Amino acid sequence: MNRVIMTVLLALPLAVSGCGGGEREVTAEDVLRYRARIEHSSLDVSLITSWADYPAVETPEALAAQEGTVVGGVVDDWQQGPAAATYPGGPLDYLMLMRVRVTDPVKGATAGSYVFAGFDQGAVVRDATRAAADWLPAKGVADYRRAIPPGTKVVLFGDPRPPLGNIVKPGDPLPEGARIMSTPPQGVVLEDAELGVLVGGMDRLDHGGPAWLESATVAELVERLRSR
Repeated sequence: MNRVIMTVLLALPLAVSGCGGGEREVTAEDVLRYRARIEHSSLDVSLITSWADYPAVETPEALAAQEGTVVGGVVDDWQQGPAAATYPGGPLDYLMLMRVRVTDPVKGATAGSYVFAGFDQGAVVRDATRAAADWLPAKGVADYRRAIPPGTKVVLFGDPRPPLGNIVKPGDPLPEGARIMSTPPQGVVLEDAELGVLVGGMDRLDHGGPAWLESATVAELVERLRSR
């Protein structure tokens, strides 16, 4: 599971790209410095972070082999996704959608198209004056825009999300034929341009193993995926 992989990572050296395009061996102390560095990221991934335990995939290319859609792109905007009823008389489950303009398709999409990654929007705010189905999430579109602003570069790995079931609110309209993607815990990789480092959206990249730290930009990660 991911916690076990994290422990192994601390005991192993890893190879990452150096400034001259080569590779260098990185110590456990270097990994800790990386972790300290991303703590200063301007990107707030807490709104999409997944805390579920899972079997981590050791390399980006292995994850790409498992998923039907893999793209490099730019966060175009955030939009309200659908809300579904899970049980009678209860609050709705809301999705927030990251709309990504594809710039570097690896598979499953074309350049210039859009893909939509869906994220659970979090708990609703209880309001005793309204029916439970009318309670709204604490965080909305504006919060997600501040957390991960439009223009942020991203690599997405995913497959079409299973049907939500009883949709009560359809959310903002999607283009004809568009499908909402479901991304695994390692399936959202964001580029912090200020720090010059990649940041895991739903879980820290170093939980997957050394290979996840070998790319410093979205362009490098896309090139790695294409070449391997």
